[in-house]
Amino acid sequence: MGLSPEARSALQTIGNAAIGVGLGMSVLGIAFVVSQFAAGQGSVAQATSSPANPTLNAAALLLATAPSTPPPSSTPSPTLAPTAAPAASTPTPSPSATADPMTAAAYTASGKRYAALSAPVGYVFLAPLSGTVRVSLYQLIDGEVRVGSSVPSLPFFPYLTLESTDRRIIYRPGALNADTELLVKNGDRAEIGTPLFKAIGEGASSWRTFYDRGVTANVIASVAALPSGSELDPVAFFPTR
Repeated sequence: MGLSPEARSALQTIGNAAIGVGLGMSVLGIAFVVSQFAAGQGSVAQATSSPANPTLNAAALLLATAPSTPPPSSTPSPTLAPTAAPAASTPTPSPSATADPMTAAAYTASGKRYAALSAPVGYVFLAPLSGTVRVSLYQLIDGEVRVGSSVPSLPFFPYLTLESTDRRIIYRPGALNADTELLVKNGDRAEIGTPLFKAIGEGASSWRTFYDRGVTANVIASVAALPSGSELDPVAFFPTR
């Protein structure tokens, strides 16, 4: 027996509804699968990005275990060390700054002024002015002072005169070749600073042998002005260098 139009319409409606439900379930199933897949991907992404921390931890570990570099030494490096001051700021004393061991003391005899010069053995007397040298040799023979004599058994005592245009200096050192070594000879021209004679012994000036046993100085010197011949203060003329 055939279905009535009403029944056929109802069945069609139910079928359509069943198809709709099936489609809906399919969509839900697909959505579920998709959601699960997305959740899995998220987990994978999270798992993939999570090693960043271990990387940082490994880097920190490498830094922690790396050999420590010692701190810079507090001692300045050679290039930063203060350099020596220029020579100009620390002048080296010149030989002229060394104290002269010669001393000059006033000595008077027969109303005349002399300079008693004392110096150690090895001291060289230099010319204080430019002039001509004259050398005379004296001997004491039978208590008399003689010049030009030649008695080999008796000591010779030199008198050395240095004469410029306006000054005359006479040196009376000790015995020749025993206490005094002449470094110039009669008639020589001496300039300022020229070595005249050297003290080679500790004997006193010839003045001790000739006139005064109390003399102990190496040299008795006198200074006169020329052409007048008037005496000048000899001590002032022999300042220590």
